[in-house]
Amino acid sequence: MSMPVSRKILLLLAFSCTTPTFAQFVDDNASDFADRPMESISSSVVPQGMGQIEAGGYAQWLTIDDAQVPDFSYAVPIGLIRYGWRERVELRAGAQWAQSLGAPQQARFGVKWNALPQKKGLGISVNAEFETTASQGISLGSEVPLDLRICADWNSFERWSARSNVILYQGRLRFSAAAMWTAGRQGWSLMAETKWDAVQGWNFHAGAFLAINDNSRFDFTYFRQSWNGEIGQELNAKMYQLRFGYSRRIMTGNNDSQDQ
Repeated sequence: MSMPVSRKILLLLAFSCTTPTFAQFVDDNASDFADRPMESISSSVVPQGMGQIEAGGYAQWLTIDDAQVPDFSYAVPIGLIRYGWRERVELRAGAQWAQSLGAPQQARFGVKWNALPQKKGLGISVNAEFETTASQGISLGSEVPLDLRICADWNSFERWSARSNVILYQGRLRFSAAAMWTAGRQGWSLMAETKWDAVQGWNFHAGAFLAINDNSRFDFTYFRQSWNGEIGQELNAKMYQLRFGYSRRIMTGNNDSQDQ
């Protein structure tokens, strides 16, 4: 009898805290196998029957008028669970909590289809996610925004990789692009990213990844938003945000026995 997908995901989370071995994979570099914390989603999907957790948060400082003490806020965790449902299809669920682990501020549920598996370092996927809040609940009504994007990336499988997304969100087109570089042989990688929206403006995102092994890494990044309009210009000069996170790929016991 097959196990429900929801139960499998819960078991994967519990398994991630106890298993001493990780699945090996060769389609992605350790520098960019995860989607978080970047806003540009990769084209790769989690292998069938496997899972991946990508958790983190941010700390933000905002100087209001002439106040000597900046207004401090944070969000932790910001999480994403990815599960390989089919050979080229993964299910995705993510959420962001308010300060002190309060009620979820935002949640997303979706699916990614790998339309073009990696060929000569190039991959293309289609990602669709419904976005909701605690007040809206889980609903697929017309009021729930849909984030639909085409994700393309290129990997040299040496030091360089890049990714780009064309996004349709609430009737507006967005564009994002990022580049990553493996720095030395100690597991460090550097990245720089930008995202553009005709209404909101653009942002800048840069930071570093530290690969612990082939299947897990830490990330530390700096984020700045450049909003359009007078209010946006005021915030641009006074708001600073630091992001941090951890990503880990998990395999189930069935996959472990098959690999051995």
